[in-house]
Amino acid sequence: MSLRTRILLFLFGFGLLPLAAAVTINLPLVLERVELFYREAFLQNLRADFSDLDTHLASRDEMIRLLAKLPEPGMVLGSEETTDLKQIDQARVKYVEWINRILRDQLDIVDIIFLDKEGLARFWLSRNPDTRRWEPTTVPPYMPQRKFLELVLQATTPVVFPTPVVVDEKTTDLARAITLQLLTPLGPYEGKPTYGVVVMTVDIGGLVRRDPDTLWVHDDGRYLAAPGVVQRKGSAFDEFPGLKEKFAQRKLFMWEGDDGKTVIWVPLLRTDDDRPLWVGRYVQDKPLRELRDAIILRVLVIIFVLVVVIGIIARLVAARLERYGTELFKGIQRIVGKAEAVQFDWHGSPELEQLGRNLSVLSETHARNLRELQGHAQALEESNRYKSEFLSNVSHELRTPLNSILLLSKLLVKEGGALSEEQRQQLKVIHEASEDLRGLIDNILDLSRIEAGKLLPVIEEVDLYELLHELVELMVPQFKEKGLKLELQVDPRVPAHISTDADKIKQVLKNFLSNALKFTFQGKVVLGMEPAEDPYAVRIWVRDTGIGIPEDKQKIIFEAFKQADGSTRRRYGGTGLGLSISRELAQILCGEIRVESRTGRGSEFSLLLPHECGEPPQPKTLFREDREDEDLDGAGGSPAVADADFSGRRALLVEKEIDLLLKFSKMLEAWNIEVFAAGDEDEIRETLEDEADIDIVLAGEGIVEWRHLAEMVGGSTASSTLFIGLSDNPQAGGAEVVISPEVNAHTLMSILQQRFQRT
Repeated sequence: MSLRTRILLFLFGFGLLPLAAAVTINLPLVLERVELFYREAFLQNLRADFSDLDTHLASRDEMIRLLAKLPEPGMVLGSEETTDLKQIDQARVKYVEWINRILRDQLDIVDIIFLDKEGLARFWLSRNPDTRRWEPTTVPPYMPQRKFLELVLQATTPVVFPTPVVVDEKTTDLARAITLQLLTPLGPYEGKPTYGVVVMTVDIGGLVRRDPDTLWVHDDGRYLAAPGVVQRKGSAFDEFPGLKEKFAQRKLFMWEGDDGKTVIWVPLLRTDDDRPLWVGRYVQDKPLRELRDAIILRVLVIIFVLVVVIGIIARLVAARLERYGTELFKGIQRIVGKAEAVQFDWHGSPELEQLGRNLSVLSETHARNLRELQGHAQALEESNRYKSEFLSNVSHELRTPLNSILLLSKLLVKEGGALSEEQRQQLKVIHEASEDLRGLIDNILDLSRIEAGKLLPVIEEVDLYELLHELVELMVPQFKEKGLKLELQVDPRVPAHISTDADKIKQVLKNFLSNALKFTFQGKVVLGMEPAEDPYAVRIWVRDTGIGIPEDKQKIIFEAFKQADGSTRRRYGGTGLGLSISRELAQILCGEIRVESRTGRGSEFSLLLPHECGEPPQPKTLFREDREDEDLDGAGGSPAVADADFSGRRALLVEKEIDLLLKFSKMLEAWNIEVFAAGDEDEIRETLEDEADIDIVLAGEGIVEWRHLAEMVGGSTASSTLFIGLSDNPQAGGAEVVISPEVNAHTLMSILQQRFQRT
């Protein structure tokens, strides 16, 4: 992903996030409030439809208060003070006539009951459904519940108590199908204690029968089945899914069906079983849906416009930042790669202008210092090359006379019968010194071959058990001579065979054992082998009881010509090359060396090896600096390099290190090759999508597997693409050619000429 794309996405997300949060938080709240207002409007309409019930009950409150006063209710009730039954009967007859005159047209009042202070019915009247006259009956009408009677009997002031609605679905009398009762006490308003109760039964069935489209449902889902009410089959819970859960909440709610139907439900009346009688009314919510859709649409349009504006602003800002970033990158490339002084002429805010001036001053200083460092580095590199050549030449020259000295001293010791004992001892010293000197020369030659990349492994199947036993047999005499014990410990879980170079393993282990022998004076040395953790298969270790190595010195012992202590070389001998060569050999074998040690408690050196190191690389696939083939001029390159021209070729350079990126960019651009750089897999994909016909790919290690990268390139470019890997590991696979990151321009040009001059 390019820098511009990342900046654009960041700015776009930064601007869009608050907008999305505001819409997510506020839009549901607005829609909920609109729906709430709509429901309140429907509720007001529903309440208006039933407002006459409240008015009617208010008038009946006044009526029952009147019945409790006129005429004298005590006489009709037959209190304890009145014992004349004839007088009571006459009072009741007159009361019946008075009721018929007063309540003749009040057809909704169906029963009047007088109860004494014990709650017993003493006198009652019921309306005849045929003649509509009030008449005493032999069977008392429906009596109110005891708990309501007790409340009225305890009253000390005039009050009217309404009872819950009584629904009698079995009666055939329409006037008594749905009723409620009003209760008021006798006595408190006369200055007397309460001595009885008047009960008035009111028919409210007309309210239920008035609108056939209104739904009347019991709390258990049954439709109301009273006389005169439209009969509905089934259960409301089945007809309206989810209604049961809503009824349990005993609150007003709006039910919406999948077919678009909407019903508002209200718990309007409370029945005698203390459960509500629900009223349902169909409502038209089309205006609500249209309003809700309009709000959502308008919000979406506003969001779209804001997103477009944010996108445009983010694109402009990203383009400007990318321009500054591109100028900065190219400027740094020129500063580091070509040691040029770059001027950053930026305009804008004072801070930006000051930053440009500071970068310009920094580039001038860096360019000057870089030119000086390049001169010093070139001189140092030249000196190092002369040193390596000198050591190699001297080593070769010393081996021939040294071999003669070794051979002659050995023959003189063996056949010199006329020599004295002192002369024999002197020859033995000459022979041992020559052996030490040859070992030093061999180490110097090995180190030179490793640095030149010419020491390659010979991969074959190796029997590790046999190798270790041979090594122990070879070294045991030296340990016995010093009075030390050499033991071998092998874990049976270790694989018997691995693919590697047996000679180089022996060389490493000999160095370990030689160091253990040199620095151990008592105790024992153990050579062991055991399984290793991934990615290795085997760990071969040498543990001694010698002087040990300080922790702060455990890294420098692997550097050439260095030991943990400068006095160690004088006291114990040695050049400090053994461990350095061993580390390089371990890397050639695809393994590594680890060390654990404490001063005075011995050391343990481990060689970790994989199960298979792979096939040995072909010498032609590993290119390193070869100064002997380079005819350097004053500019650090050969005339052939400067004259090379690969115009029309395009290269993809995959590398994170800025120094290597600038180095190879400079080389390729000097040969008129168009270079594209990528630092990760996303940038590789973008480059391959935007740029076709990539002729050259140079890829460093650790960014993406070379085989995977080759597949990506093969799927996007021609099969003639040259794939060059940058690695110091000769075993690195997945690339057509592997070169060292320190390769010179002459070698790289030779590789390109071999490929493209043929085509």
